Amino acid sequence: MPEVRRGSNLNVQSDTILSERPGEPNDLPSPTRPLQQSQTQSADRVPVVKGQQEQDGQQPQQPRRPSLGHPSASLRIHRSNGSNGEASSPGNALDRAESAPTGRRRSSIFPPIIPADPAPRHSVSYAQRPEANAYYDSRAGTRKEWKRRARTLEEYYEDNPDLLPQLPFSWRHGNRRWRLWVFAFLVFVDASAVPIALYYGMKYAGHVEEWIIFAVVTTIWGGPTYLEFGIRTLRLIKKEHFYRPLGTTSRWCADSLTWTSSLAIFVLTALFIIGSAPHDTWLRVVAMAAPSILWTLGGALLAITLMHRYKIRAPFRISSTAKGEEVLPGVYYFIEDTLAVNARCGRPYREALAARYRASPRFREMLYEQSLFWSIPALILALILTVIAVIPWVPENWSYGVCWVAPFVWAFIWGCITIRWCKARMVRERLEWEAGEVSSKTLGSGSTVSPSPV
Repeated sequence: MPEVRRGSNLNVQSDTILSERPGEPNDLPSPTRPLQQSQTQSADRVPVVKGQQEQDGQQPQQPRRPSLGHPSASLRIHRSNGSNGEASSPGNALDRAESAPTGRRRSSIFPPIIPADPAPRHSVSYAQRPEANAYYDSRAGTRKEWKRRARTLEEYYEDNPDLLPQLPFSWRHGNRRWRLWVFAFLVFVDASAVPIALYYGMKYAGHVEEWIIFAVVTTIWGGPTYLEFGIRTLRLIKKEHFYRPLGTTSRWCADSLTWTSSLAIFVLTALFIIGSAPHDTWLRVVAMAAPSILWTLGGALLAITLMHRYKIRAPFRISSTAKGEEVLPGVYYFIEDTLAVNARCGRPYREALAARYRASPRFREMLYEQSLFWSIPALILALILTVIAVIPWVPENWSYGVCWVAPFVWAFIWGCITIRWCKARMVRERLEWEAGEVSSKTLGSGSTVSPSPV
């Protein structure tokens, strides 16, 4: 059975073995794998010709009816209502499946849902599958392949403008995703759960003085964060430039996430030391440590996005954007640096991301929207938490707990919204690309187009 992708505009074609009538020759060559063919041509797939078994004295076999809940029920052979005993083609079965009510309404940005998935690939031998052009899928880009390849992914997709560049990372499979999930969990436990649990537990359960509490908190705080920061820095300064930004081979060229993280860590550590150094702890100063993360990351993200919006050239190198080039949305650099270094995707991911950004207008629009969606609310929340930490009407112990919990709760909610948002956008992007509705699929190797404001 030819593979039918969900949301595809291609018409379903029935297999030759299913649509061939008795007495008509078959133009396809003989199968190259007879063993596989004999195994896959089962009784529920080969049509029974009426009269042929009657001559042998056998009862005519009816095709097996799949259960209604079987995932491939709509694509298997059904008995015809006519008297000629011919089996209906899979295309008619798919038409009936698409016309049937799904029981669930979905937005138009999602691919159409049918109550049955296509038949598995192993149901048809290789000799009976239609020919398709072979192309390189950049999702297979690895470090081993990067060492032996002849050209970059950007060059490959420039030579093949009809292909939508694929990113060599997935949240659905692979070990790379678990590195990010485990790191995010450890950061939450270390930066939010531990300071709150130690402060309220030792103060109200153990009646320990605050300067002793924060001496302990300052000692153990930031372990996973500092360790990950050191590891990613070592990866960037290795002799092999697998993790470095595009356009440079210098061992001392850090990416934008390194500089932003350095600023955030410096400000947070300074507030921790200043607030916990006196014998009478300045709890409001310590409470400002968590909002300072929002100020630094959100401020840097908004500044880069505004430079992109008003077409200000880069005053210095920003990750893969050299000095004097057009600045891209801020989320672009955060995604590029996090997945290329922290998730160990390396330069293949940077190249595929650059090719995808140049090729897809919908992708550029999505990154611009996400830059505003993360930067502006982060600064608004930082301002609210700063007011809560400073004003004397809010008790110190209350302001400390709110300021250390709110940023991580907000980041979790915003992350869930972003996942849903980006999935919808990328499905729409794929459908428009397959339908040929993209006005200009490629922008050339030396130019980028800013998305229009939303």
